Amino acid sequence: MKRMILALAFMAVGTTANAQSDYYLRKAEQYQRQAEYYQKKADGYRREAEYRLKRAEGYQRDAAYYTKRGDLDRARTYTRYAEREMDKYRTQLRYAAEADEKAATYMRWAAEALRKHNG
Repeated sequence: MKRMILALAFMAVGTTANAQSDYYLRKAEQYQRQAEYYQKKADGYRREAEYRLKRAEGYQRDAAYYTKRGDLDRARTYTRYAEREMDKYRTQLRYAAEADEKAATYMRWAAEALRKHNG
């Protein structure tokens, strides 16, 4: 009877260890998907930042054009537009950096889960 109880206890430990191993593998996959998601978000933020920078450059060219023509009110308006676009550019770059940081964190967590999975 004792042997049967011991055998059942070892089987329970074995299935628990296997379940733990599967758990860490699933967590690693989940973390990897999260990392990919945040990396895509960061790429999108960088594309948006690039767009904002091009718009700011265009507004600066317009401001220079109107300054040469002597229309200072319109030149100030375009300068203000360019400054706003530069603010948006910096914001998008900050968002991209934050998303990159989150992606790196999730990749570290995935590596840790894989290490636990492999024992």
